[in-house]
Amino acid sequence: MDSAVRDAIQECDQIVPFLKVVSNTTRLKILCILNQGEKRVGEIQELLGAKQSYVSQQLKYLKNHGYLNFRREGTQIYYQLVDKRFPLVLDAFRQLF
Repeated sequence: MDSAVRDAIQECDQIVPFLKVVSNTTRLKILCILNQGEKRVGEIQELLGAKQSYVSQQLKYLKNHGYLNFRREGTQIYYQLVDKRFPLVLDAFRQLF
């Protein structure tokens, strides 16, 4: 197999996990919201108009996959985007679509 083809396949293998993350509408919206800055879980839920349990499930997924970090302040949990690639990808999506 040609080395360029092998390299292309390896690149695809690295891209697919990210595409799985952003293929979920709620997760993509959460990333877009957090691209604007840190938010409380309740704020994210309100902006999405979704159930708290579903939002929390998606936040946990994003955190477990290394896209988000969180901090506690009393009873509140604040999430922030930690993956610096997302703003670049979001800009590319905006230009394409």
